[in-house]
Amino acid sequence: MIKIKLLITTSLLMLLIPILDKGIRLSPPNPVLNQQSITIKVSNEISQIIKLAEATSKQVENSQTKLSKAENNQTKPAGFCLNVPILMYHHIQPQSIAAQKWQTALNVDTTVFESQMAYLINSGYQTISLDQLVQALENQQKLNKVAVLTFDDGYRDFYTYAFTIFKKYNLRANLFISTGLVENEDYLTWDQLKEMYSSGLVSAYNHTWSHANLALASQVKMGSEIQTAQRQLADNLGTSPKIFAYPYGQINQNIINYLSQNGFLAAVSTIQGKNQRKSNIFSLQRIRIGNSHLRSYGL
Repeated sequence: MIKIKLLITTSLLMLLIPILDKGIRLSPPNPVLNQQSITIKVSNEISQIIKLAEATSKQVENSQTKLSKAENNQTKPAGFCLNVPILMYHHIQPQSIAAQKWQTALNVDTTVFESQMAYLINSGYQTISLDQLVQALENQQKLNKVAVLTFDDGYRDFYTYAFTIFKKYNLRANLFISTGLVENEDYLTWDQLKEMYSSGLVSAYNHTWSHANLALASQVKMGSEIQTAQRQLADNLGTSPKIFAYPYGQINQNIINYLSQNGFLAAVSTIQGKNQRKSNIFSLQRIRIGNSHLRSYGL
């Protein structure tokens, strides 16, 4: 028996899933292949994924080690804190369609999603924008039973399936847009973004231009990715967002410094949790949501 000694944590899975979803997927089964060919093909593809996992794991470990050291070296107290769940979604579409597109790993079925939204309403939650949360942290303002709904990458299925639900329940959505992907297949168009943004229910934020891994980018590349997205959001939506989301969840102090020095007020991470601290406003915690009841995520 082949034993693969590899521990893939929740954070690592969240890093791998966008990579897989953007083009590195196990190929659909071919009925004409014999069993031996299938075994070899799957084995090779799994081997590639494991190599990616090992490389990504090292990046995550290094990034988290640097952040932990920085936090441990702080002499100031943790400061003001709010218990606010920021829910993280990617695709919203029927699971059968997600399966056809090999997007199930990042997908929440439309019916399940609507039941989750109904649960929030029936449980007394109010949904707010990230701007409202950041303002509350800055002003040390208490918030009562609120949740923030975020959607990464700007997939077109949000407009097709989720936007109707947001209008039905009068909910607030926060979209992180990689502007260079807009108008591409499976991604939102600018016209769709304009319609949703003008509704007052949807906010749009910076997720770089090409969904680049900024932890591996040069200073020039990082600046170009962030500022190009910022200009395109301003040109097309008339907004200059001050909140950022790190592609692949890759975060380090260099990126944080760049954001804080260039007018950004906060950023969301893929670190699991719901304790939002003013002292960690550039690494706000989120909860990745799947196809389970929201109670199973602590809501």
